[in-house]
Amino acid sequence: MPRCLKIYVIDEAMELCRELRGWLSDGGHEVTCSPAKSVSTHVLTVYQPDLIVLGMNRYAGSGMEIFKSIEKHRHLKRVPIIVVSDDASLEHEMLDVFDFQARPFDRERMDICMRRLADSSKYLTQVSFAEPELTALKKFLLGHSGLHFNPHNQRILERGLMRRIQALRMESLPAYSKYLTATPDNYDEVNKLIGLLTVGETSFFRYRSHREALIRYVFPKLIEANKAQRKLRIWSAGCSTGEEPYSLAILLLENFPDLVSWDVQILATDINKRSLRLAREGVYGERSLRMVEGSLREKYFEKSDKHYLLSVQVRRMVRFDYLNLQTAPFPVAADGSGEIDLLSCRNVLIYFKLETIRQIVAKFSRSLSPQGFLFLGHAETMQNISDRFRRHHQNNAFFYQRKDPVDLKGKVAKASASAKPLDKPVHVNPAKVKPSSPQVGTKAGQRQSEERSGALACDPEALYLKAFSAFDCEKFSESTRLFEQLLEIEPTHPKGLVGKGLLLANQGKYDDARLYCARAIKEDDLLPEAYLLRGLILDMEGFLERALVEYQKVLWLEPAFVMAHYLSAKAHDRLAEKEKKRRSLRNTLRILEQGADQAIIPFSGGLSRGVFLEVVRKELAEALDL
Repeated sequence: MPRCLKIYVIDEAMELCRELRGWLSDGGHEVTCSPAKSVSTHVLTVYQPDLIVLGMNRYAGSGMEIFKSIEKHRHLKRVPIIVVSDDASLEHEMLDVFDFQARPFDRERMDICMRRLADSSKYLTQVSFAEPELTALKKFLLGHSGLHFNPHNQRILERGLMRRIQALRMESLPAYSKYLTATPDNYDEVNKLIGLLTVGETSFFRYRSHREALIRYVFPKLIEANKAQRKLRIWSAGCSTGEEPYSLAILLLENFPDLVSWDVQILATDINKRSLRLAREGVYGERSLRMVEGSLREKYFEKSDKHYLLSVQVRRMVRFDYLNLQTAPFPVAADGSGEIDLLSCRNVLIYFKLETIRQIVAKFSRSLSPQGFLFLGHAETMQNISDRFRRHHQNNAFFYQRKDPVDLKGKVAKASASAKPLDKPVHVNPAKVKPSSPQVGTKAGQRQSEERSGALACDPEALYLKAFSAFDCEKFSESTRLFEQLLEIEPTHPKGLVGKGLLLANQGKYDDARLYCARAIKEDDLLPEAYLLRGLILDMEGFLERALVEYQKVLWLEPAFVMAHYLSAKAHDRLAEKEKKRRSLRNTLRILEQGADQAIIPFSGGLSRGVFLEVVRKELAEALDL
């Protein structure tokens, strides 16, 4: 027979008390009732309840205040809480409670919870995670959400599992796995777990380079292309708590006031229901506004204690919806995910496996209108993902545009949004042809072109810089051609050998890459780039300790070699060497802070110093939280 429980019911209107007291008492439980304003953590500590049932009318109020007090209390936070509220959206906000019920109160569900609780273990401070059990859970999450957890992000999964196991008072990971995957009445447990696995740190106007590219290039292009129909469609996929789509709305209001008469729609979607609820409220803390200028704060935010409320004008511009990028059949006209002019999906694809990423990006290409733009996070790339986009580099920002046929007059062909793009689109950019330049095909133009090509062919250093620049821009065919041309002129050029080896390693041809690396070291055994390449090859093959030895050689030769520090941090992370990871990230940050703003970081894939600073600061902040 289930054990009897000491239950404390807290409800401002005392409705729960009237409904529960007799029923619970008849079941042999001890019940005490009080309104929230009359309860203190001291009273609860003295009573020592086995369960707290908390009635809550809304997010703000006395019920929420007592809940926050309990959560902060060292002993009371271990007492299971069942929340009953008329605000159903709170369910995915309160992910550490034993259960959440939306009114009207469900006695059958309460009975199931009581039986589970009477038989459950106490609050566990530590849970062991055996690899076979974790592997099965990873497979389950991959199938249901597309989320992929590897050694780099497994700690996020473990933290989320720990919180849900503690909230449900489960005795082990296998017990939780059974509840998650095989229990009919698990009350949306998958989405609750996902709510703890996908919360991303974000802020308004987070990427300054993207902001400038949008204002100076992308939005003017879209406005010109859409001026006939006077409509603009924007989608923020993986919007988290709403800072990104709201930032886009503010950019439009501030810089393109004529759009007030247009049909402008901003769709924002996420898999995390808790984040969506917070986004709709539009209430933010100081950290979210850390990059917002004072004038914009005054214009679009209202200060209230320690929080800022976003103006109704901006909130009305954005529509928030739940959407699972892996399973949702987008584009669909009904949900607004088709004919998109600008699609932003920043730092979302990092959660998925390669094949899932390819499927999502293919659907993105169908969602975009002809010549529509796609923005990814700074650490995300189309390399080995898709050939349906061409890459742009404007205002120190990298972003992508859907490929579509263009006629010689520069007009976009009216292809269907769902049509498959051509593999080799014809693209003419008249803006790059100056009127005063000799016309292509004239003798003067041919002679000028031949002179430039001849000069380049005779200058190995110029060839190397051009080849390396092409690699950074992901123009791998051009980079290969230029490095081979360089090595024809100077077969022993050490950096040219490294460049060729880098291209081979990028294709997974590690043995061939290793030969070029050895040739480079033979020519110059003090070349840092050669040891970095050898470290990268070992890193890609999974020999992390040996890779770290090579990265250290780079730093002996050139202590300020940024990527050697950063790659060391990544290797330490995979080896679970937390303090060494933090030290390497701090060294990376220190060197970056001393550099020039517009400088491109060698071997970083074309990232500027400013962009890379943002990436490293975020990773260091996350590492310090572990």
